[in-house]
Amino acid sequence: MSKLGLLIAVFFSGFVILGLFAFGTWYLSEDLIQLPPPDEADEQTVPLIHAGLVNLQTEPADTDQVQLNQKVIGIIVGNKARAYLLAAMDTELRTVVNDLIEGTPVTVTYYPFESIEHEPETRVRVLVDEHGSAALVMGLAGIENGDMKIYCQEHEYLQMKSKIWVWHDENEDGERRRDEIHALVDQDFEVKTWGEWKKEHPETDIFLGKGTIGEVPPNL
Repeated sequence: MSKLGLLIAVFFSGFVILGLFAFGTWYLSEDLIQLPPPDEADEQTVPLIHAGLVNLQTEPADTDQVQLNQKVIGIIVGNKARAYLLAAMDTELRTVVNDLIEGTPVTVTYYPFESIEHEPETRVRVLVDEHGSAALVMGLAGIENGDMKIYCQEHEYLQMKSKIWVWHDENEDGERRRDEIHALVDQDFEVKTWGEWKKEHPETDIFLGKGTIGEVPPNL
């Protein structure tokens, strides 16, 4: 090999070594992200607080905004049938809706963190306040060990596994008396297509996602 060739080889070898050294220095200086094992991550409690919707707006049964094959949550309170478009509730911001049907407070809750096609009826819970006259103060409170948490007034509950209580300050004295605290009642519901529900209940209306964001209790 000529002297010129030898010099070129040495030059490029030094360039490669310098590049490797610079890369190694950069790599070692980066903060590596340490992820917990899957079994530990599943046990974490994730605070995820979103106020439920109030002042819901509904559309009549003859609306053209819903396809007949879309799934709805259907309920009947008194003589009133109402449907809630499942796709509209498949989001953190609308997973709890606080309705008022013929003067009865009704809250529909839906766990939105799984596929909407995978047995959504097992993740729906509808609650009624038989002693109230205003929409409930309920919303999303997070995830605990894979279960959705909701809040009612200033207390947190597991969506599907808890008895949920509401306080009505009937004497307006700010004191919680035993006879002012009532358990919410589970309301029957059906999950079916909009076409099926509308055929069975032609006078129904339907919630498509519009409403006002409520307030999160300050002490939550």
